[in-house]
Amino acid sequence: MLSSEAIKHSIAAAWAVMLGRKDAIARLDLSADGFWDSFWAIPLAMPPLLLAWLTSTTYLIDGGNDQSKLSIILRLAFVDLANWLVPLILLALIARRIGISKRFAPYVVASNWGTLIMMWFGLPIMLMSLFSPDASNFADVLGFVLFLASLLFSWRITQAALNTDLGTTIGVFLAMTFVSILIVILLQPMLGLTLPA
Repeated sequence: MLSSEAIKHSIAAAWAVMLGRKDAIARLDLSADGFWDSFWAIPLAMPPLLLAWLTSTTYLIDGGNDQSKLSIILRLAFVDLANWLVPLILLALIARRIGISKRFAPYVVASNWGTLIMMWFGLPIMLMSLFSPDASNFADVLGFVLFLASLLFSWRITQAALNTDLGTTIGVFLAMTFVSILIVILLQPMLGLTLPA
């Protein structure tokens, strides 16, 4: 388990990158240990993820989905974990071919810690949806704003971590965004995470 100081340092460095400070990428632990340690971001993101799963489960059951709560939560967890890991795995498979093999580890490290930050940013919006149904429209607007912000932050992480030509940076950014959205679009109906027709 990482120390609290190491976690704080990684989050602060990733946040600086997300704010546009490309040089802050060097503050992250980009060693082999740092690469694997960055996946601690997944368990650290569990509180907001769990709240998101509970909120979605309530919405699906209220809408007529007849699966058990535990089944829905496990399926939602599978979708989110696939959405986090599969794009990184696919990028690893083509990193050498597109000339970013040496920058793959910095990208993963910054991306993992950046995703953790974005998960926690979404927590107040989920709490608003869960405990203030009357504010659901406002929560939806905030959720859309957060989505746009996440695209901006993801772009900055891609730029700083890859540190390569603009064409490659744009290509990786668009591909990772597309794959991430595609995973959700494909997996949710496949796993029955939709409202009955």
